[in-house]
Amino acid sequence: MPSPKSKQRRWLGCFCALIFFFLGCVILPYPGLQNDEVIFAPADYQVPGSAVFLVFHEHIPVMLMSYLGALKSWLYAGILNVFPPSSWTVRLPVLFLAAITVWLFVELLEAIQGSRAAWVGGLLLATDTMFLVTACFDWGPVVLQHLLIVAGLLLIVRFVLRATPSALFWGFFCLGLGLWDKALFLWNLSGLAVAALIVYPGAVRARLTIRNTALAAGGLLLGALPLIAYNLVSGWPTLRSNSSFRFDEFGSKFRSLRGTWNGSAVLGYIASLPGQAGQPRDAGNVLERLSYALHSLFGDHPQNRLEWAFLAAVILAALLWRSPARKKLLFFLLALAVAWFQMAITKDAGASAHHVVLLWPLAYLFLAVAFAEAASRWGRLGAGVVAAAMVYLVAQNLLVTNQHFYLLARYGSPRSWTDAIYALSADLGRARASQIVVADWGIVNSLILLQRNRLPLVLADENFLSPTESDSERRRDRQRLESGLWVGHTLPYREINQVNDSVVKAAAMAGFHKQILRLVSDTHASPAFEIFRFAPGAN
Repeated sequence: MPSPKSKQRRWLGCFCALIFFFLGCVILPYPGLQNDEVIFAPADYQVPGSAVFLVFHEHIPVMLMSYLGALKSWLYAGILNVFPPSSWTVRLPVLFLAAITVWLFVELLEAIQGSRAAWVGGLLLATDTMFLVTACFDWGPVVLQHLLIVAGLLLIVRFVLRATPSALFWGFFCLGLGLWDKALFLWNLSGLAVAALIVYPGAVRARLTIRNTALAAGGLLLGALPLIAYNLVSGWPTLRSNSSFRFDEFGSKFRSLRGTWNGSAVLGYIASLPGQAGQPRDAGNVLERLSYALHSLFGDHPQNRLEWAFLAAVILAALLWRSPARKKLLFFLLALAVAWFQMAITKDAGASAHHVVLLWPLAYLFLAVAFAEAASRWGRLGAGVVAAAMVYLVAQNLLVTNQHFYLLARYGSPRSWTDAIYALSADLGRARASQIVVADWGIVNSLILLQRNRLPLVLADENFLSPTESDSERRRDRQRLESGLWVGHTLPYREINQVNDSVVKAAAMAGFHKQILRLVSDTHASPAFEIFRFAPGAN
């Protein structure tokens, strides 16, 4: 029979996971499917050039980019064969996996520090707005990264506590899968390795037997095997293309770190701000009316108070230096610092919320252990202060999440997140065009998914009809100009102005002008897409 303590831990993990899952279901249907969110779709529909295929010349995707593996494509291959593509089809699976991550995170904290830490970390992570938003819309992608690092750590902790060899193998297998899923997993993995060697050198040496080393190395290599095979065959592009560093971006990346931690980083990116693009809309259901009422009562609430909580945890770590939790606190803080330092010096990475949020498991492990140890060491007063702080911090998290929900419901989503993508897909699905030319970023992958790659899509760029093109490329572009049906964003929703401007300018020089056929609006009645042709003669 399971012990009462085991039952309580399972109940807590399920409770936190259900809170998180419910919050995700509330915001899930609002934004349109975004290009990077469905980056896995071209590989699943075998679009040429969408992935690297290595396995006996069969159409099995291995890598989507030099640093991005096809693990998510494997996950969705079965889903898309059974269910029609939609926002729920795409988002519900990753939301479910993220909820499992919350549950495993509670288990991990229970194993490391006990039930009080599990309460603190579980509730804070389950209500963290950025963890929720980046998981629900997973344009990073980040969901598998979080799941695999938490699962890997939990299995390794169980190996340490119970000396179970299989837990060591499968723990490192999860870490290897994380590397294949996204090579940036190395940030957290190396942070943990450095911290372990510095804080627990004796424990590492004691367990560094031949058998344990073989199990760990075997699990890691097996999990990362697709990544290793791809690099062996292709000349190590993962290292060659992603090993550039610069040391002058610490300020901007620290601001990004703060914005992600306080929950404000993606306001205006996924949810429109007033006056940004979408037209304001009245509440249409019970949840929207509740959200509008909360916003009316509390006003705008773009930031939580987790910055103060983290500062308090750092102070507590110093005050608790002589406590049994000292090494754990130092381990997580050092791992977090090493991981973020790599993020800060990597060129073209680490400045966006979907990169910063990869640090979340480490940050919340540190926070939960510090708060729980303080509550245990300082009796009823400490426990009361931590409990009050938890209520306050969770309430602040929920208000920031409500700010995102309110903006999504009231104003919609800007640019490539617009929900007009669904109307555009339906419109183009009825078109009888030999070619549909897309003249902006952020449209193609979503249409491939929604139409199951049945549209004759091609992509134009700023080199359209340029003098640098070959004769065959210019003939191809001329044909697209004369007979293609064109799609782009309207100006407020446009992602790359240079493409539209270059195409229109080149068309004018060739004796054609842009002729708008129809506009496609979002659910807030804002025109987001334009469908057009090029007609001969001056405008």
